Amino acid sequence: MYRYKLAIFLILIVQVTTVYGQKWKIAQSPLLTPWARQVSPQNALPEYPRPLMVRNKWKNLNGLWQFQEANASDKVPLGKKLKEQILVPYPWESALSGLRKQLNSQRAWYRRLFTVPSDWEGQKVLLHFGAVDWETVVYINGRYAGVHHGGYDSFSFDITPFLNVSGNQEIIVGVYDPGNDKAIAAGKQSNDRFTNPRRFAYSPSSGIWQTVWLEPVPAVSIKAIKIIPDIDDERISVTVDGSSLAGKHMAEVTVSDGNKQVGKGSGKLHEPFQVSIPSPKLWSPDSPFLYDVTITLKDSLHQVDEIKSYVGMRKISMKKNLNIQRIMLNDTFLFQMGPLDQGYWPDGLYTAPTDEALKWEIQMMKEFGYNMVRKHIKIEPQRWYYWCDKLGLLVWQDMPGTFKKRTEAEKIQFEVELQRMVKSYWNHPSIVNWIVFNEHWGIYDPERLTNMVMALDPSRLVTGNSGIDAGKPDVDYEVGHIKDNHHYRPPTSPYGNQRRAIVNGEYGAIGYNVEGHIWDQDGPWVHYNYKGKEAATAEYEKFIEMILKFQKEGLSGAVYTQWTDVENEMNGIYTYDRKVIKLDKKRVKAANESTYLEDKMKEW
Repeated sequence: MYRYKLAIFLILIVQVTTVYGQKWKIAQSPLLTPWARQVSPQNALPEYPRPLMVRNKWKNLNGLWQFQEANASDKVPLGKKLKEQILVPYPWESALSGLRKQLNSQRAWYRRLFTVPSDWEGQKVLLHFGAVDWETVVYINGRYAGVHHGGYDSFSFDITPFLNVSGNQEIIVGVYDPGNDKAIAAGKQSNDRFTNPRRFAYSPSSGIWQTVWLEPVPAVSIKAIKIIPDIDDERISVTVDGSSLAGKHMAEVTVSDGNKQVGKGSGKLHEPFQVSIPSPKLWSPDSPFLYDVTITLKDSLHQVDEIKSYVGMRKISMKKNLNIQRIMLNDTFLFQMGPLDQGYWPDGLYTAPTDEALKWEIQMMKEFGYNMVRKHIKIEPQRWYYWCDKLGLLVWQDMPGTFKKRTEAEKIQFEVELQRMVKSYWNHPSIVNWIVFNEHWGIYDPERLTNMVMALDPSRLVTGNSGIDAGKPDVDYEVGHIKDNHHYRPPTSPYGNQRRAIVNGEYGAIGYNVEGHIWDQDGPWVHYNYKGKEAATAEYEKFIEMILKFQKEGLSGAVYTQWTDVENEMNGIYTYDRKVIKLDKKRVKAANESTYLEDKMKEW
């Protein structure tokens, strides 16, 4: 009997890992991280992808999909076998996709079959995409289900009307990703990066690059939540949006500390209401405590929906000291020291190989003595922010931009995506600063857009443009809460004032090459001018001493560039494959902690 079951299991494994006789394998790549070999079609990012709004029932659609390059004139390949296979959710340029290639047409078809669990009967079925770069058109059983534009935000379609009564269901996804050929939000992606290595630009990450999943929901359900902590009045403000505007439905919120209920309240849908949390435990990098939150949707007689979430009670603000604004966490000055993190992986590009790798990244930043990270012109999956929330790491979040001048239509699209970024992630306590533009790239209407973000989310700080030129006020847009200059070797500080806090948003770039851990052996390399670990570490300590002096002049934060090497940039704390630490960990940690653990912090 045991042998029979084992044989059946092995047959299923072969069926899952093979499409039309082709077995999936990692494509040839210059470098791989330690987690790459843990990836397979059976465990491609299997974790629940939306930790801030959890339901018990769901189905992961990650794994092997059929795939082929497309053209704009193609008919939808309904019921047809596609030529290749791809491991979703890894970009088609990545090694973990199994392809690692660019498409001349910039277009592709994805196809797979799925079944709907029998115990979902009577409920609506939502099809969720964590993120797809850039245009996505979805067909279910030959019928058009919807279209989405934007490469960084999650979206979903109610596919209930298109489902067969039983049996297999066909999903076809058409993707178009112009990348940096157009002035869309693309961050550091460069379409010619495969054939023409460049400074400060990296491989494109096209197509599905975050988890695809199904979820059953009742006819009337919770669609979105907004939770704002208020430590001064010891409460949270909660807004629950539902799929029904019917006045008979109410939202009930329960806040718990483990098994102990500490707060409860209720209110109407689509309107904020308050829930008291007496003597709250505050969230901080030293003590990242999270309260459990349960939100139920009820009519006059029954509970119709329920989700699980969490909240961190923390406050980010500014306070004037010696005529200079300083950034405060929970009404206390905390110098924010962090690395610049591009969010790139040599095996998955935009997509981390595993959730364990995401967690490891945040843990290591903490172990190096950082209390903050700047997520540089990329938006991550929710689970990355979940680990920042859980482990206690402050986040400065950039909006991905473009190097090009935008048309009016592209400006509208950018503003839509900017608002989606804020609304999609504003429940994460770790995020304390939104950054609208970086170094003037694609900048337009900075005052209007900065004020828009400040009005959209008054509970956080906003940087209008990260990277003014020190001493050149004509290129500093006097907007937002934070004045931020970039100056690498050595670091500098912008001039303080009574209106905005001052930070250095990028400095450092202390780099050297580690043989055997280089993405492109022929270069050209950027920032590789130090002799090795000792020289690089000594320079790091020297720069921290300069940062300490700038603190006395009012500096509130600093961002060291950068966390890892990225392709041809050789200036990381780690090599690109995360296998070699390039600076002395113990000394870097001590240097970082000296910026915020000294007694002088109490005076500020």
